[in-house]
Amino acid sequence: MSQKKFHIRCDMEGVTGVVSMCQVTPDHSEYPAANEWFMVELLALIQGLFEGDASEVSVYDEHWFGRNVDLSRIPAGVNVFCGKPPYRADWAGGLDSTHSGLILHGFHSMAGSGQTLCHTYEHDIQSITLNGITVGEIGLEAAIAGDWGVPLLLVVADSAGAEEARKIVPDVATVATKISQAVDGAECFPLLDNLEAIRNAARQVAASPPATTPLNLGDPIVMECAFRSGSYVEALRSRESRYFTEKNTIRLTGASTTAVWSEYWQMKLSALAAQP
Repeated sequence: MSQKKFHIRCDMEGVTGVVSMCQVTPDHSEYPAANEWFMVELLALIQGLFEGDASEVSVYDEHWFGRNVDLSRIPAGVNVFCGKPPYRADWAGGLDSTHSGLILHGFHSMAGSGQTLCHTYEHDIQSITLNGITVGEIGLEAAIAGDWGVPLLLVVADSAGAEEARKIVPDVATVATKISQAVDGAECFPLLDNLEAIRNAARQVAASPPATTPLNLGDPIVMECAFRSGSYVEALRSRESRYFTEKNTIRLTGASTTAVWSEYWQMKLSALAAQP
């Protein structure tokens, strides 16, 4: 029987009951409760994949500093990438061509959507386009997976994030943990109902994957990233002015989405280090 390897990318804004950044900000008094909801969702997801005969599962923690996963509760054999190690052109956060599919857990819609806790990676980013197509975190991670020939199979998110995923990858499986009603409000489903839905969806995806294909946006990839005014973009402009096409917009070109995103990430880390 062929190996069935699945890679999970995790965020927290799309998790059950989360409607405020206070709930997903480490050290805030509301964080521990939301982190527990995040953990039990992740465990249900992993359990469902193994029930569907997954041979291997790995996890990359994308939220905040990448220190949200309680490793003492993770099943044996499931490796977790903590601390948000930066992607490289030759390393996409532990995802590679040997994987059967990508799963996004706890995701949300892109900046500007007006939906629950919408943003694109960080609040300094106003928008991202790849070859003229506007994407959020869901689209960009799907495109990175596509670089490696890996399809996006399942997205667990709020209703707006799930809808965004289906527009990018029409046949992707989704679980909506809540119905977006405002930037800071949603109709929330019971945690137990969501855990059952997540486990069932993961089992089905592992046993019989949806007919999705790897997202391919062409070659080369041109990424334009527009930023909100503030100290971050000023620090970035002072160090990387050659990439700016407008006051607050950079353009990067590379052989793949992985390449341009990893190049931007190094620029970001350098700019952050230069800020007082």
